[in-house]
Amino acid sequence: MAGTEFGHALGRSRALSGLPAAPLVARYGELVSAQQALGLSHLGELLIPGGGRFRVLDGIFSVEGPGRRRHVGAQALRELRAGRADAEGGAGALLERLAGIQERDPAALRRILLYQLVRLLHEHPRGDLPDTAVGFGVDPDEAAALVHAADASPRLDAAGRAAAERLEDEWLAGRVRAAARSAAALPRAAAGGDPLLAGRLAGLAERVRAADALLDEARGHEDRPDRERAAAAYARAARVAWDCPRAVRGLIRTHRPAEGDPGPLEASPVPGGVALRRPAGADPDEIWRVVRLTRREPVTTPLPEVPGPLGAGPLTDRRAPLGREVRYVALPGDGGTPLISAPLLVAPEVTDLRLTDGRSRVGATWLRPPGATGVRVALTDPEGRTRDLGAPTAAEAADAADPAGAAYPAGAGSAGPDREGVRADGLAAGEYLLRVRCSYAGAGGEVVSSGVGAAVTVHPWPEPVTGLGARARGAGGLELRWSGGDGGDVRFVQWPEPAPAEGAELVASALPPALTWVDTAGIAQPPPGTLATVSAVSVLGERALAGPGVTVEAPEGVCGLTVRRTSGGRAKVSFDWPDGAGRVVVALTPDSGGERTEHPVARAVFLREGLELPVGPGAFRVTAYTAPRSAHAVAAAPRGAGQAVLPPDVAIAYRLLPGPRRILRRGPAVLRVSLLSPGGDPGSGLPDFVLVRAADGGGPRPHRPGDGAELCRVSGAELAASGTVEREILPHPPGGGPYAVRGFLLGGRAASVRLDEPSLTSLVVR
Repeated sequence: MAGTEFGHALGRSRALSGLPAAPLVARYGELVSAQQALGLSHLGELLIPGGGRFRVLDGIFSVEGPGRRRHVGAQALRELRAGRADAEGGAGALLERLAGIQERDPAALRRILLYQLVRLLHEHPRGDLPDTAVGFGVDPDEAAALVHAADASPRLDAAGRAAAERLEDEWLAGRVRAAARSAAALPRAAAGGDPLLAGRLAGLAERVRAADALLDEARGHEDRPDRERAAAAYARAARVAWDCPRAVRGLIRTHRPAEGDPGPLEASPVPGGVALRRPAGADPDEIWRVVRLTRREPVTTPLPEVPGPLGAGPLTDRRAPLGREVRYVALPGDGGTPLISAPLLVAPEVTDLRLTDGRSRVGATWLRPPGATGVRVALTDPEGRTRDLGAPTAAEAADAADPAGAAYPAGAGSAGPDREGVRADGLAAGEYLLRVRCSYAGAGGEVVSSGVGAAVTVHPWPEPVTGLGARARGAGGLELRWSGGDGGDVRFVQWPEPAPAEGAELVASALPPALTWVDTAGIAQPPPGTLATVSAVSVLGERALAGPGVTVEAPEGVCGLTVRRTSGGRAKVSFDWPDGAGRVVVALTPDSGGERTEHPVARAVFLREGLELPVGPGAFRVTAYTAPRSAHAVAAAPRGAGQAVLPPDVAIAYRLLPGPRRILRRGPAVLRVSLLSPGGDPGSGLPDFVLVRAADGGGPRPHRPGDGAELCRVSGAELAASGTVEREILPHPPGGGPYAVRGFLLGGRAASVRLDEPSLTSLVVR
C-alpha cells in the first residue's frame, strides 16, 4: 500500500530511506544541554513558531498555510535569530549554532530532528498513534508515515542511546577503541536502516582491524626480540588508535631514545595537577595528543587524554590521580617521534613556603596543595641531627608568622586563613635545614612526596629588659634604672600606637629613633612639658626585643619666683602664674638635706590669697612648677626657671637703752645692736645697721633712711665678728628736748635679713 514505507515515494535526492539510529553530529551532548536549558523537548520547537507545524520527511519545512511551506535552511535560521528579542541569549546562540551545522551539512539538522522525534515516540506511551506526532508539531500529512517508520526502527536502551550520541565525537577524536565499545553497545539492527551509521561502523571496523594487525606485528617483533621494530609498530598502532592501552603501553615498554630524538616529555607535580612541557628539541609547529597511563591499572583501562595544546607554555593535567605513579605519552599528529615522560609520582609539594627565625626558634608557613591528606615537617640541626616537628595546626601557622603579635614583627608576613605552619623552640644559634613533605592516599597506602627544603639561620638575640623604673634626680631630670638586657645594647624609645608587647621580636631598622634626652646611662632630661612613655628595647645587630615602659613627665617651671621670710616662721612665695595651668606645686628642699616637701596650690586660691608657707630657720631651695598631668607618671625634678633660694633665718635686733642715772642727770643713751641667727651660720654679706634721727629734732619719726640724719652706723662685718655692738648716743643739745630715732638696714643682704625692732615708743633719746 502506497505511503506505508517511510520515504518510499519522496523522490528527493537527500530523502531518507530509513530513520537515523544515531545523530552522528559532533558535540551533540553540548547541543542537547543548550536545548534542555531552554526547556525544549526537541529542536523543532525552536525552529517553528508556537502552535505552528513543520514537515521533516524530505527536509525541514515550516507549514505556513494550505499548500505553502518554507524551507528552514541556514539563512532562515539566522533570520529567525534576528527576529527574536533574546537574540544574544541562549536561544539566539543555539540558532546560530544550528545555522553553522546546516551550512556544513544540509542533512545534519534534519537527521538530529528525526533522531529526537523517534526517541520521543519510542518513550511516549501512545507513540504508535499519528496524533502523538501531531502533538509534537509534525504536519498531519506526514504524521502517519513518521509514526510507522519509528515503530519499525530499533529501540535503544539508555546505554545504547548514550553510545549512539557519543559515537561521532569518539570517531572524530580518533578514539578508535572507545568508538568500538560504543558501536558494540548498539543493537545489531541499528545500522540496517541507517546508511550513514552503517558507513561509519564499517570505517570503524576497518581501523580496528588495522590497529589489531599492527599490535600483532609489534608483539611478534617484541618476542624475537627486535625492540626497535616493535617500538615502530607500536607507534603506528598508536597513530591508528591513540586510545589503545596496549599500543601505548607497548610503545613505552619498547621505546629507546635514539640519536636526534628531541628528548623526554617533562612532567612535574604542581598544585592541582601535573605540568607537562615539551623538550627544547621538539618541533614547535607539531600538534601533539597527550595521554596518561597510571601504574597498576588494568591493561584494558581506557587511556584518558589530557585536553589542551602542548605548546610553548606548560600543559596541566588537572585530573592526574593523587598518590599514584603516572607516565605521559605525547603522540605527534604527523607520524614523528613520540615524547615519553619518565615515571612520576603525583605528589605535589607545598607552595609559598615562608621561613622566619626568632629568639631561639624557627617558624615556617606554607599553602597545602589540594588533595594532600597530611604534611610532615623535619628539622635538621647544624650537627646533622634530624627531628620530626609533628603535624602542623592553624594556630601554629599564625604563631610561626608572628610569634609575639608585635607591631614591628621580625617575621615575613602574616599567616592568613589558608596557611599552615609549625614552630620549633629552644634552638641554639646556627644553620638549620627545614623540609616539608606532603602525604597522599595511594593505591597501596600512604604516599609521601620528596619534599621542599629550605635553609634558615637562627641568629643570636639579646636578653630582654625585664624591669624598668624611674625616679626624680635632685640635680634635675630623671634617672632610669633597668634590669636584664644582657648581650645587647639597651635603647630607650617612644612607641607610636599601638606599642608592641613585652618580649616581641623586632627588626632594629624598624625601631623608632632613640630618645635624644636620655643618655646611655639612663639619665633623662626631658624637655619641659613632656609627658611620654619611655620604653626600653634590647638591641643586638638587626634584632631587638621589646621591653617594659615607664611613664615620665617633665612639668613646666614657672617664672618670676621670689620668696622672703615673714614673721612667725613663715615665708611668702610669689611667682607669675603660668598660662593654662590649673595647679602649681611649690617644693621646699632644705639645704641641710632634710625631707623635701611639696605644696600644691590652685589658681583661684593663689590669685585671691597669695601663698605663705611655714618654714624653718635654715636655708631652703624653693622650686615651683606646674602640677603633673598624669597621676601614674614619674615627674622629673624641674630645672632652670622656677627656682629660688631662701637663705637661713637671720635677724638683727636693736634696742635703745637709757643712760645710767647720775646725781643730777642720766648719762648718754646706749644703742645695742645684736645679730640673731637661729638658722645657723649667717654667712657673709650682712647689711649695715644705721640709726637715723628725725630731720627736725621734734619732727616725726623717720620712715626711710633718708628721712633724717644718721646718728651712728654698725657695719655688717662688726656684727658678724662680735655678734653684739653697743654705741653711745649723744643727747640733744641743751634746750633741744627729746627726739625720735629709728634703725634701718642698708646694703648687703638687707632684703633677706629680718630687722627686729623694739616698740617705737621706746625709740626716743632724751
